[in-house]
Amino acid sequence: MRPCSIALPHLTTLVSTALLLSAPLLAAAAPPATFFDAIEQYGADNFAGCTRTLDALYTSGSAFPTGGELLLVECAAASGDHAAALAYIDTLLPTGRLPLDDLRTKPRPGLDALRADPAWPSVLQRIAAEERRHTVQRDAPLRDALLQREAKDQAAQHAAVAAGGGDAWAQPKAVSVENATWLKATVAEKGWPDRSRVGSDGAKAAWVIVQHADHDPAFQAAMLPLIEKAAKSGEADLADYALLTDRVLLAQGRPQRYGSQFKENADGVFELQPTADMDSLDDRRREMGLQPLAAYKAVLAEAYGKQVR
Repeated sequence: MRPCSIALPHLTTLVSTALLLSAPLLAAAAPPATFFDAIEQYGADNFAGCTRTLDALYTSGSAFPTGGELLLVECAAASGDHAAALAYIDTLLPTGRLPLDDLRTKPRPGLDALRADPAWPSVLQRIAAEERRHTVQRDAPLRDALLQREAKDQAAQHAAVAAGGGDAWAQPKAVSVENATWLKATVAEKGWPDRSRVGSDGAKAAWVIVQHADHDPAFQAAMLPLIEKAAKSGEADLADYALLTDRVLLAQGRPQRYGSQFKENADGVFELQPTADMDSLDDRRREMGLQPLAAYKAVLAEAYGKQVR
């Protein structure tokens, strides 16, 4: 069993402490700031630092996990720089990377303050225009089907974890088999459901179905190039491509590349499965928008209530 089957808590809810280090002359250079440093800055109410970190990452073209762009808007607004927050919205709205419902209603200090800004009604008009454009471009029935299947998958996964695993994993497997059979036929007919066609949430749901299809490794391997193409063109998350890459590699008897997959041993401890080039692992993870391995282990331990090493 691979303990990354449940969608982890939304990234912007993860709160911990952070320091941005400045390397002294002749000392080893500090590692570049990451998206997860920005999350920690936000949790420490260092909104200006969060904005600087995310802006630098965004400007450099670094991968953001789902919801990352909204956090950039939130940090800028929470820091009091409404002009910057509004400029980010203008730039990001056409990309489809901003979750429009969250932008409009999610309760957050920065977003709440931004909604009281005199410029907010014009933002709402642009949001409405984007939604109209999406309605024309998107396959609403396909998106709805994907979201329904993802919800069923997640309910089964959570129930199995709550039951302590073991035989309880039979139900999630049955759901995965049903979902994968459906998605295989859907992709054969319509192609990969990317973000432009089914929205960010629909594209994520499609990836979840593939990620959980361990019963059919040939299907996972066949979908990997499609997800890679989507991720590299901004139509899916690079992190999703990375996690599926690891599953496919392990199924082929090869070491994983991004250190995302763990296996429960006889003592009930989750252990990292064989991983290539551990010395540069965190660098590869950072390039794909993944947090450092140590932080990922901590998240898994909390999510599954088990020791992770």
